[in-house]
Amino acid sequence: MFKDHPLGLRVLFFTEMWERFGFYTMLAIFVYYLQENFGWDQATVTNIYGIFLAGVYFTPIVGGWLADNVLGYGKTITLGAITMGIGYALMATPTQEPILLFAALGVVAIGNGLFKANISVLVGNLYGHSQKSLKDAGFNIFYMGINIGAFYAPFAAAGIKNFFMENFGTTLAQGYNAAFGVASAGMVISLIIFQIFKKYYKDADYQSKNETNNEKDIVLTKSQERERVIALLTIFGIVIFFWMAFHQNGAALSLFARDYTHPIVGKFTFLLFDVIGLHALLAIILGGSVLLKKTSTSKSKLISGSFVLAGILILIYKINFLPAEGTISPEQFQAFNPMFIVLMTPVIVGMFAWMNKKGKEPSSPAKIGIGMLITALAYVIMIVASLGLAPVHSLNGAGSAITVSPFFLISTYFTLTIAELHLSPMGLSFVSKVAPPRMKGLLMGGWFGATAIGNYLAGFVGRYYQEWELWQFFLILIVCASLAAFMVLLTLKKLKKATE
Repeated sequence: MFKDHPLGLRVLFFTEMWERFGFYTMLAIFVYYLQENFGWDQATVTNIYGIFLAGVYFTPIVGGWLADNVLGYGKTITLGAITMGIGYALMATPTQEPILLFAALGVVAIGNGLFKANISVLVGNLYGHSQKSLKDAGFNIFYMGINIGAFYAPFAAAGIKNFFMENFGTTLAQGYNAAFGVASAGMVISLIIFQIFKKYYKDADYQSKNETNNEKDIVLTKSQERERVIALLTIFGIVIFFWMAFHQNGAALSLFARDYTHPIVGKFTFLLFDVIGLHALLAIILGGSVLLKKTSTSKSKLISGSFVLAGILILIYKINFLPAEGTISPEQFQAFNPMFIVLMTPVIVGMFAWMNKKGKEPSSPAKIGIGMLITALAYVIMIVASLGLAPVHSLNGAGSAITVSPFFLISTYFTLTIAELHLSPMGLSFVSKVAPPRMKGLLMGGWFGATAIGNYLAGFVGRYYQEWELWQFFLILIVCASLAAFMVLLTLKKLKKATE
C-alpha cells in the first residue's frame, strides 16, 4: 500500500490513526454521557454537540496560521497532541459540574486546532513536483488511517464501559469516564510515534518563508493567488452542507439507533456488530480482493489466502457458538462508517483510475457535486425507515414501541461513506495542490473551518429532530444536500478554470 510513497507517510498515517482513535472513542459516547451524567434533554445535548464540533473544526484556522507564521508544522502538531491528551484526561475525571466539562471540551478543541490541519499539510509537503501524481493516492492512504482509528473507537468505548461496569460496579456515567481515559491513552501513543520517527518527515516540516522540497519553485502572481483562494472558498461554502448532513451520525442517527432500531438481532446480523466476527468478514473481503487481482504476486496470494481461510474458520466457529440472538449497543453503529471507508477506498480509487484511463474522470469539484447527490440519497433511505414511526417528542424519553431493522442505518452509513469518499480525501488533496504555498496551513484550516460551520449546523438542525416528524427532518437534509449539488453545477466551469 505504501509502495513508491515517502517513508514519512507511514509515520503520519499511524500518528493520525491513533489521534483519530482517541477522538472517535470520545465522540462515540459523547451524547450518551451528557444525557446520563447531567440529565440534559436531547435538544440541549445536540446543541452542545454541534457547538463542540464547530470548535473542534474551526480552531484549525488559527492553528494553521500559527504553523505558517510562527512555530512551524511539527512543533504545532506536538503541542496539539499534548493539549488533546490533557483534555481527554480531564473528561475521564468524574464530575457533576458542567463548567469542568466545558473546560475539558475547550482544551480538546484547542488541541485539535493545533493538530488537525497541520498534519494534513505535512502529508502534502512530503510530495515534491516529481511525485505530484502520487499525492491524491497518498491522501487516500492517509484518510484510510484516519478511519482505521475511527473504526476501532466505538468498540473500545463500548468494551471499556462494559468492562468497568461489570467488574468494578461503576455507574454507566463512570463507565463512560473510563472510556475517555482510553481516548487519552490513544493520544499518548500518537505523540510517541510522531516524536520517535521524526526523521522520516523532517524535510516536509517547513514554513513558506523557508521552503524546500521543490515547492520554492512555485511562483504565483497575485491574480493567480486570488483565483485559487476564490476557488477554495467556493468549495468550502458548498461542503458546509455535506458536513451538516454527515455529522448527524453523532446526533440524530445515534438517537435513532437507540430509540427506533431493534436492539435484539439474530446471530447473522450480530456478526456485523461483533468485533471478532467483523474482523473475520474484513479478512475474507480484503484477502479475497487481493486473490482476484491479476497483478498479485504468489507470495501476496499465499498470505491473502491464509487470511481468507482464517476468516472463514472464525465465522464458522462464531455461527456455531453464538446464541440465537444478541444485543447490540447503539454506539456500535458508528463503526460502520470507518469500516466502509477501509473497504471502499480501494474501490473508489480504482474506479477513478479506470475512468482516468478512459479520459472520463470527473474533476475534483465535480466529484464533490456527485458526493452531495449521494448524501441526499442516504437520507432518502432514512425517510423510508421512519415511515410509520412516532415522532421523538411523543416518546417521553422512552424507546419507540415500533422499531426497525438495523440494516436501514447500515445502508445509510454505507451511502454516506460513498459520498464522503467523493469529498473529504479529495478535498484535502485539492487544498494541498491549489493553496498558495504561503497560506497552506491557513487554507487547510479553512477546509476544517467549513467543517466547523457544518458541524455547528448539524447541532442546530439536530434540535428539530425531536420537534418535527421524522420524515420532515430527513427531508430537510435531502433538500440542503441537493441545493449544494446544484451550486456545484452552476460554478463548475469557473472552479475548473481556476485550478487548471
